[in-house]
Amino acid sequence: MKRAVNLRLDESMILTLNQLAHELNTTKTEVIEKALKLFSKTRLKEQSDLLQYAGILKEGEAEQWLDAVKHDKNHKDFELNL
Repeated sequence: MKRAVNLRLDESMILTLNQLAHELNTTKTEVIEKALKLFSKTRLKEQSDLLQYAGILKEGEAEQWLDAVKHDKNHKDFELNL
């Protein structure tokens, strides 16, 4: 059973949603559901890619790595010796 949800979207997003629904000959609900599924799948893959290193990092290295990532995604002073 589907439930009603209220959303606030920019006008450009509303136009995009309407256009996609029209082009795909489907409902706006279906467009949003597919977009959410794709976004979720992408996020899970990104997390999985990071977790592949979990078993090879020492505790201090993992903490240092996470701190560097949080500090600046372009942080260049960090080294990871794998």
